[in-house]
This record gives sequence, C-alpha cells and structure tokens, in this order.
Amino acid sequence: MKQIFLPFILLLTTTSASLAQQDSTIIYYSSEGRETTVDSAFAYSVYRTNGNAWYGKTYTVKTQTIQSEGDYAELNWKKPLGSFKNYDKDGVLDNISVYNNGKLIEKTYYYKSGKKKSHMFYGDSSTEQKGWDEDGNEIPNFIVEREARFKGGLQGWSKYLSKHLNSNVPLDAGAPAGDYVTEVSFLVNKDGYISEVKAIQVPAKCKPCAAESVRVIMDGPNWEPAIQNNQPVVYRQKQMITYQVVEAKKKKD
Repeated sequence: MKQIFLPFILLLTTTSASLAQQDSTIIYYSSEGRETTVDSAFAYSVYRTNGNAWYGKTYTVKTQTIQSEGDYAELNWKKPLGSFKNYDKDGVLDNISVYNNGKLIEKTYYYKSGKKKSHMFYGDSSTEQKGWDEDGNEIPNFIVEREARFKGGLQGWSKYLSKHLNSNVPLDAGAPAGDYVTEVSFLVNKDGYISEVKAIQVPAKCKPCAAESVRVIMDGPNWEPAIQNNQPVVYRQKQMITYQVVEAKKKKD
C-alpha cells in the first residue's frame, strides 16, 4: 500500500528515550507516526547533533531498511532543514525533498536506476510539475503529485454535504451553542473506492457528530484517486467537517 506526499519526517512533540550518548536520541513509533513502545513499533528514528541541527535517520523495525534521512532545526521534529532523502521499501532512493525553514519547496523523484524521473516545485500560489522517461525525454502533461479529491471539487463537496448531512445532530445531542469540528480519516484506493473510514477527532460535547461525519463519507460516491508520477495510488485522506449550533436570540418582551 503506497501513500503519497509524505516524506517520512516525524512531527512528534512527545518525550523520547535517550541513547547512551547524550547527543543522540532514539524514538519508536507506530505506522501512523505516533510514539509507541519498542515491542509494538513499526519503525524507529535515531537522531544525533549536527552542528546547530539534529540529523535523523528512520528505519523500519522488521527489515531494518532505511526510510529517510536529513536535518531538523530542533528536537521537536517540526522544522526539517535543507535536503531530505526518502527511500522505498527496499531502501532504494525514491526522492529528495528540499525544505526552507520547515516548508517543502521542491521534490525530485528518481528511477531505480538513479535517473531523474520527475520534479515538482511548490510555489506560494501554484506548482510546477515535470516528468521524464528513462531516456531523459520529457513527458507532456505529467502529474507528479495530486491528492485524492471529491468529484466536483470543493463546490461538489459542499453540495454533497448540504444535501446529505444531518445538521440537526448536535441539536439532537443537546450540544450547547458553538462549533463542533470532526475529522475523518479514510483510504481512497487506486479506483477511487473508499474504505477504512474512522473518526480521528471527536467533539467531547457532540460524539454523534463524529458518527454522522463517518456515515456521510461511507455512504458517499467514489472519489478521484490520488496520482503520483502519472499513476493512481492508494492515499489516506483526512477530511474535516464542522457542525455549528447558533444560540437563538431572545425575543423582546
């Protein structure tokens, strides 16, 4: 199962276990990127000081295969610096991602032969995408990366929610006035089919809101699959849905 757009960079702020060396740190984490114990870990990362930065390498626990390596500005892993090398499941270089002050600005993919496959530049308002065959010939209209999306785009998504979402759920649950934000995670496969739908953010005062968000996605139409290097791929999508309860104005006497 391949997911896209996510170089294996940890965005963790929890505490970690230290190695014998005081300038090195190791953490274990699950397949979802959450810190865990060594017995249940999917992968682990080793970090050491590198001047004013921290150089980190991530490996899978089962195969000990390297997944990524690069520098971070701090030990909270929120700000990658410069170039990051990311590898496929066999430990072969897949892409090099370049960051400026923690922001991804460009990415270059490679064939297993080491030849350049594609390049994407992330601008503030637009992106530039190019791809080449193994002989170095540019491929017209090449899509380097495109996330999964609802058919009809944001406008279609809004219309679907307006038609099918039960907006009275928070009222029926007795939730007070306010906004209730839910977040749902699900997989979009290569054909656009939806699976593994689950709520990952549940409002404490409106748990039925999360159930309704899961229902509306499960019962909905197929999505357009994500694209990576001109090929459809499995993609884990996250969608936020907000419910609002407005306090009724008191009538004048």
